[in-house]
Amino acid sequence: MNLSVLIPSKDEPKILKMIEAVERCFPNAQIVICNDRYGMGKGWAVRKALEQATGDYICFIDGDLDIHPSMIHRLIPFLSDYDIVIGKKQIRRSIGRRILTKLTRFYLHLFFGLNYDTQTGIKLFHRYALLDWKTNSFIFDLEILAKARNKGLQIIEVPVEVNDFGSSSKPMKISSILKCLKESFNLWLELR
Repeated sequence: MNLSVLIPSKDEPKILKMIEAVERCFPNAQIVICNDRYGMGKGWAVRKALEQATGDYICFIDGDLDIHPSMIHRLIPFLSDYDIVIGKKQIRRSIGRRILTKLTRFYLHLFFGLNYDTQTGIKLFHRYALLDWKTNSFIFDLEILAKARNKGLQIIEVPVEVNDFGSSSKPMKISSILKCLKESFNLWLELR
């Protein structure tokens, strides 16, 4: 399998451990670190990293070890029937986090027709399914998935396990939630 693994990182303290884990799980995979050292946004960093990626299959996986790279093995079998495979974390967080997740899923379904968690930190694509995106912020995943859905590409969500030693999920700030809503609404207007 000709696989490129893109690891978004903004100076993650666990990035070296993540690289070692990817190398153990996929010794022949190309690893590209998506560093946003200029403060341009996660979408920009991943776009720049994609320019270096040579694989026919592209995996985005966060560099915080929240999801171990071995989970890529869980997604790979679905590539025979689907264009895009995205991870789905099991919701075991606080009641507030579960409510926010359900509201977000409702919002994404209502405005974009998506029934997926677009922000889970692992996604696997056939290269052709990675359509160009303009968004530089962390909602670039939403733009990619919405465009793919609009093109009729097949997407599936597959449960993934979360590591105990991974990052602890910090509560989102209200300002971040409002910014995300504004950006996603602007994206919805643009895609209409």
